[in-house]
Amino acid sequence: MVNEDSHRFMYYFLAFGACIKGLAHIRKVIAVDGTHLHGKYEGVLFIAVEQDTENHVYPIAYCVVDKENDASWTFFFEKLKEIVVDEPDLCFISDRHKIIANGIVNVYNHAHHGYCMRHLGENLCINHHCGDYLYLYYNAAKAYSLEEFYNHFVEFRNKFPAATVVLEHDIGFEKWSRTHFPSNRYDVMTTNNAESLKAKLLDEREYPVASIFNSIAKRFGELFRERNAYILKSMGNQMVPAAEKIARKKMIEGDSLYVENITRDGNQFTVFGAGVTAYVDLLEKSCSCREYDLIKIPCAHAIAVLRSKHGNE
Repeated sequence: MVNEDSHRFMYYFLAFGACIKGLAHIRKVIAVDGTHLHGKYEGVLFIAVEQDTENHVYPIAYCVVDKENDASWTFFFEKLKEIVVDEPDLCFISDRHKIIANGIVNVYNHAHHGYCMRHLGENLCINHHCGDYLYLYYNAAKAYSLEEFYNHFVEFRNKFPAATVVLEHDIGFEKWSRTHFPSNRYDVMTTNNAESLKAKLLDEREYPVASIFNSIAKRFGELFRERNAYILKSMGNQMVPAAEKIARKKMIEGDSLYVENITRDGNQFTVFGAGVTAYVDLLEKSCSCREYDLIKIPCAHAIAVLRSKHGNE
């Protein structure tokens, strides 16, 4: 976007074709953030980042603007919408900067917006001096079940009632709690991905704009080639390395549990051990970790027992 009077650009948006093409295989959770440039012309660099299946930083788009305001963020999200479809499964994660929220609301009608758990925690620590008990807030934010959430939140409220009033009424549970969030945040509770990308571009923030984008293209071109070579070596595996590592860990933990088939169809099981008992239905879509936190490990073990008895079918 060019200023009609000075004929100098105000906003410059960039997204690489390779990154756009890969969006179909990435989690629909986008972290957005901005960082100030320190060159002759100053300005601000906006970035949008996701995670790939290996939990690596996956950059989507960059935008250099003259200043951080409603107009610049709206422009950024308008251009982003051309490559990232507005849908209920999509969610954005950011700090509590009001103009970021305004930009999302102005452009995305169906996507959801949540706050970075870490930024919110830092604000609570500064404004309410609850550093020693901040872990209760983090436990509540990351909880999968409502029961677990309220156990931690009530304990936090007993110690810092003023802080919990802010969390419950001024902000709202749906903005920071995984349990109350209307979409799936997966395990993305912070904007750490965006912060990591900003740290990687620390030197570029002093470059002229053309040099910033050239350096970004070179850096991530090399990085993506390395990742591509790494994935090609794992093409024979059924899962990506990160997922396989998690699955193996869960299988080891599940070895201490017992599985009892409660029906003849081989789909419903009672899993018990470590002082707890859980019900698992391998075909029930609603049996998610969000609703039944106890089945995260037992379900993996139940699948392993089924495969050992009936093969991989």
